[in-house]
Amino acid sequence: MNGLFGSPLGALFARPWVDPAGLFGLRRWYWPLSRLWAAANVAGEDASRFRDEIGAVLPAFWSASRLHTVLGHNARIRHEAELARRAWEMAIFDEPAANADPGQLDRHRRVTATSQLATRGRFYPLLFPRRPPPVRWRIDLPDQVERELGPMIADPSRLYVAPIDAGTVAVSRSFVRNGMREYWLRAPTPAPRLHGRPGSEILYARVVEPMDGAVKETLIIGNGLGLEFELLSVARDAGARLAAMGWRVIEPVSPYHGLRAMPGYYGGEPFFATGPTGAIDLVAGQAVESALLIAWSRTRFGGKVALAGISMTSFVAQQAASYCHLWPAEARPDAVMLVSHSGRIEGVTFGGALATTLGLDVALARAGWSRAALARLSQTIDPAKAPAVSSSHIVSVLGETDRWVPYDDGLEVARRWGLPEANVFRYRLGHLGMPVQLVRDAAPFMRLRQLLAG
Repeated sequence: MNGLFGSPLGALFARPWVDPAGLFGLRRWYWPLSRLWAAANVAGEDASRFRDEIGAVLPAFWSASRLHTVLGHNARIRHEAELARRAWEMAIFDEPAANADPGQLDRHRRVTATSQLATRGRFYPLLFPRRPPPVRWRIDLPDQVERELGPMIADPSRLYVAPIDAGTVAVSRSFVRNGMREYWLRAPTPAPRLHGRPGSEILYARVVEPMDGAVKETLIIGNGLGLEFELLSVARDAGARLAAMGWRVIEPVSPYHGLRAMPGYYGGEPFFATGPTGAIDLVAGQAVESALLIAWSRTRFGGKVALAGISMTSFVAQQAASYCHLWPAEARPDAVMLVSHSGRIEGVTFGGALATTLGLDVALARAGWSRAALARLSQTIDPAKAPAVSSSHIVSVLGETDRWVPYDDGLEVARRWGLPEANVFRYRLGHLGMPVQLVRDAAPFMRLRQLLAG
C-alpha cells in the first residue's frame, strides 16, 4: 500500500474527492457492519442476545437457526484470535520460553486478528432490507457529567495531573520484522479515568527501530479514530517506514482500539458512543500516557523525543503541548507535530462531516446537550491559549479541504500559538488524503527532525 501511495497513481488519492467517497462507504457499509460484528462478539452464539445487542429489530426471516450459522463462524474465528493474542502476550511478557519465537507469535497474532476483523463481511446480508444504526449510543446526561467532572471543567489542568513512573513500563522480548527491530511496551495506565473503561486499563505500545541502533531521536506517534494497525497483517506499515527514515518509533495503542478495545464495541466506537466523556477520557488519558512513554524513552535511551498525532490523536498531542508543564521535565516532549487537528472539539462535533454523518450531534441533543453546554465541557480537551512547548518546536500539518476536522479551526490554533510559517504545512486535500500525502511527502517529518537537531 505504501508503494501505491508513493507512486504517481497514489497522487489520485491525495485529493479532496477521497473524503466524500470515504464517508459514503463508512455510512453505507463499514459502520453498520461493524455494529453487527461488535454485537456478535459479545453475544457469542446466542441469537437472542445478538438481537438485543444490535440496537435494532431484525426481520423475522432471520431465524435463530440462520443467525446461529453466522454467529458460530464469528465465534470460532474470534476464539482463535484470542488464543493467539494470549500466547503472544505470555511469551513476550509474562513467561518467556526459550523455544518460543516472538516474531512468529506476533505474525500469527496479526493473521488471526486480521481474519477476525474480516468476519464483518459475513454480516453483509443482515444490512437488508434496513441497515442497523451505525452506533450503539450510551450518551452521558448533562447532570451526571457535571457531578463527575465539575472540578475538571472549572480547571481542566486537573485531568492532566498524574504520577509518571517510567519504572512501571515492562519491555517485551524483541524480534526482527522487515529488517527492523520490534518490541512492545506494557504498563498500567497512569490515567485514573481510563481504569473505568473496560479494556483500556493497560497501556500497550509498539517500538520499531533500525537494527544498527544508531538512533538519536524518538518519535511517539498516534493513530486516527478507528485505526487498529497493530491487528493487521501487512508487509510494511507506517512505523516501519518512519523507522527507515532513522527514527525510533513508538506507536501507542489508543484507548478503545485494537488491543485495548472495549467489550461490545468495535474499534473506536466508544469515542463517540459514550460521549461526551468517552472522548474526554481518551484524549486526556492518552495525553498522560504519552508523558509516561516520553519519560520511559528518556530513561532508556536519552536523546530528544517528539510527539505526533493525526486526527483523533492530534487532540492528544495538542493537550500534551498545552499541559506538559505539569509533568516532570523528563516527561515533556522536545517537539510536537499536529496533523489534521482542530482547536474546538465542539466544532468537530457539530460542524465536522464525520460526526454529523454518524448522528453524534443528534444523539447529544436527545440526551439534553445544548451546543453551549458542550462548548463549555469541551474546554477540558481543547488546546490552551498558549502552549507549554515552545511555539518554534511545534509543527502543524493541515488539509485545506478537510471538513471532518474543520481546517479553519486548526489553522486558528497554529496562528494563535504563533507557529513560524516554516512549521505550518498546508495541502490542497481533505482528511483521508492526508495519510497518503505524508507517504508521498516527508517534509513535515524532516522539519520535525530539524527542530530536534536545533
